[in-house]
Amino acid sequence: MLRPEDSTYSVPRFLSFIDLAYLLEAAQAADAHLAAKIPNGATQEDKDAIGNLNATRQSLLRAVFIASYSIVEQNLDELVAMERSKGDIQLSPSDLRDRGIKRSLTYATKVLGKSIDLNATHWKDLFLVQDLRNHLVHYGPDFADTKDHGDKFKKFANSGYVTLRPMICFTVPQIEHLFGLYMKCVDDFSK
Repeated sequence: MLRPEDSTYSVPRFLSFIDLAYLLEAAQAADAHLAAKIPNGATQEDKDAIGNLNATRQSLLRAVFIASYSIVEQNLDELVAMERSKGDIQLSPSDLRDRGIKRSLTYATKVLGKSIDLNATHWKDLFLVQDLRNHLVHYGPDFADTKDHGDKFKKFANSGYVTLRPMICFTVPQIEHLFGLYMKCVDDFSK
């Protein structure tokens, strides 16, 4: 028999956006737990413990960031799929060359006829976040000594969504700020 405390709930894909709330709650709880474990001492052992706890915190927050971006991507995909099925449209989003969020935006504007201002600040911010996500996934949190990575570093450093120390780091308030951006984009997309 399944115990109630072992139950896990899931939501239909079109409601996947709700998973952001679960991610935020987990990030807040883990952040508070890790902060409570930071020692007050100044010994080398204390400094090592602080470094390890902060590395753990950043690994977790980077994972939350990557997972949250995927949730938004899935949500936009599902919204497009639902609109497509309502309109009995033959062309599928997978028939387009774009991928990810850009595919959903292209499909929504060119096939579904939605009017989405991609020059709006929130969409520009989302594309910056997409670049940040791609950098993390393909290169990790560090930056190489190349012009391309230097340009990305400058671009990301001017964003309120991330902190560069000099590697990519997040705070829980920055994750909350990102989630606000995601909600604004999904709301705009859903009009």
